[in-house]
Amino acid sequence: MKEMTRGEKRHLGELASRAYERELAIVLDGLYERFRKWKSNEITPWDLQEELHHYHNGTARDLHKIYEMVNDPRVAVAQAIAKGIMDITEVNEHCRSLVDGLVAYYRQAY
Repeated sequence: MKEMTRGEKRHLGELASRAYERELAIVLDGLYERFRKWKSNEITPWDLQEELHHYHNGTARDLHKIYEMVNDPRVAVAQAIAKGIMDITEVNEHCRSLVDGLVAYYRQAY
């Protein structure tokens, strides 16, 4: 992979942070709905506990791996674009070539 300039790393890092926040908000909206169902007695406390367990051991860890553990913002941005969390137009034109191939790869995976 081509080396990134400091400006490219900064731009893609900011986009990766934005994508992480967006994806986390989507997931937390789902958890909020589960809490609402529990408060209105539509599900049991055990159901809610199971959802929280799944979130902690699955979804939260998956997001952490994508956005925190992989030390390459190109990967995080490409995955966010492939999943529809972010649009390619949010990437500066001079940085798009850094993620284009990865976006195509992750679109096949999702």
